[in-house]
Amino acid sequence: MKLKMLAMLIVLALLMSIATACGESAVGSNATNDPSANNANMATDAPVNPAGPIEVPEQLVIVDSEWDGVDMYQCDSWNDMQCLYADSILNKADDGTALPGIASNSVWSDDGLTWTLTFPEGMYYSTGEQLEPEDVVASIEHGLECSSYADGYQYIESMEISGRDVIFHLSQFQADMEFNFMQCFVGVIDKDELDSMTNEELLWGCHPYGPYYVEEYSPGAYAILKANPGYSTHNPLVENKGACLVQTVRVVMGGENFTYYTGVCSGEYDVLTDAYADYLEDLKANPDITTVVAAGATVAYAEFNTKNEFLSDINVRKALIKAFNRNNIDAYTSDDYYSTYCLIQNNCLNYDEEAVKYYKANYDYDVEAAKTLLAEAGWTDTDGDGYVDKDGKKFSITFSSRDTATPIIAAESFRDDLKAIGVELNITTQNWSYVNQDVRDGNFDIAFLSLGWSEPMLLIDNFCNRSEVAAECTNLDREGYLALVNRARTTVDYNERTKVITEIQKKLFDYCTIMPLYQPLGYRCWRSEIKGIKYTMTGGFWLNDVGYQG
Repeated sequence: MKLKMLAMLIVLALLMSIATACGESAVGSNATNDPSANNANMATDAPVNPAGPIEVPEQLVIVDSEWDGVDMYQCDSWNDMQCLYADSILNKADDGTALPGIASNSVWSDDGLTWTLTFPEGMYYSTGEQLEPEDVVASIEHGLECSSYADGYQYIESMEISGRDVIFHLSQFQADMEFNFMQCFVGVIDKDELDSMTNEELLWGCHPYGPYYVEEYSPGAYAILKANPGYSTHNPLVENKGACLVQTVRVVMGGENFTYYTGVCSGEYDVLTDAYADYLEDLKANPDITTVVAAGATVAYAEFNTKNEFLSDINVRKALIKAFNRNNIDAYTSDDYYSTYCLIQNNCLNYDEEAVKYYKANYDYDVEAAKTLLAEAGWTDTDGDGYVDKDGKKFSITFSSRDTATPIIAAESFRDDLKAIGVELNITTQNWSYVNQDVRDGNFDIAFLSLGWSEPMLLIDNFCNRSEVAAECTNLDREGYLALVNRARTTVDYNERTKVITEIQKKLFDYCTIMPLYQPLGYRCWRSEIKGIKYTMTGGFWLNDVGYQG
């Protein structure tokens, strides 16, 4: 049996503010997300704690959506509050570099085939058991067996333990592996629980290492979280490295947006994990509410079907792309969206301004160039009806849009733009799942799609590893594209990998099958009297510094 905390839990609960104020120093400096920078410690820039007296709330009431379980390896999705009971092994800085989390240090070999993570003593589960390196190995093995995201660390050939280190040996370097370890779905569960419980029992019965644990859960209604008195972290983005001072978090779910909006304004609720678009402006204007941007990595884009009789000509597709006026979509949408010129957003790993410059230079709005391209392809208005035609057939195509407000606005904006060059765009709307299925089946002209992930490999891999039909519709050189994707996935040097990913984006642009549209912005909000809440770069909240006076 691992070491029990015994009476130390009681002492810690009384003295945790003193202990954390004594100046536990952060580990290392000179952050890098380049594994080739051998033996570089992770960055440690810590935020400044708000000045002035800070009260410790007895309880925080937070609005979230329903959960799938507490064993995050088995969950297909996760919500903001779930990071409170399932801490991540690493954390992510603004620039994508790896920061400590449960692990205090991260070291890559020059060839990217050996990765060493350190897990010091002094971290305890809510059960009182100390976190051990054996738990990390068992947790990863569990994830490889049951996680939907196991492909994010699929090249682990073996794991060994040396002291407090876990050493991963990889069959090949995997660019997105480190990023996946920054997510709460790659956490640590006690090996004793993994060995003694079935997967069904683990789903709601395990106790992942984190600042809180789930005391009570009512499906679709609420959850009660209690602070883990044995918790500690190496996360440099919080000042309080010890147990959270807020002892109880009540998570409510399943209600109406208006009820939650009025509730946070009145003080019934403390935090909204989604500042609903319908009430966003009112929330921003309310002096009692703090509203923050939680920019995601999602890119909305239009995809063109090269098998369509009107769209088989690359110059025609280029004409339609150059007809798209992003100023219009910016005017039509609210400030929770903005137009974009690339697929890898500026808050993602491997973002490169070169991709933006390339798109603007070759595919930005130019209505006269669009008209010329159409005319050169034989599309002219021969009957004076305002629409171009060829061989007696009017240029008429359909945009398959999701049935939600902003995608419809984007489609309508594009329809107006195409009318200006004599192309008729019809709009159909349906649930996003049906749009996706139509694309996979090749049953579309132009489709509205979106995909988001802060690490770009999932996004760029999407365009070559879907169904054969979908790939044929989009990828004119699938083998060449796949070769670039594989090169990006196995390139150890971060800057070199960024260059490859930029070349991948250029290739997609030059196919004229993918047209970036916009990036949605998310917002979170909480009562302004609550000081110390931080929103994480990978989604979720840290409550470590709420009430903390370091």
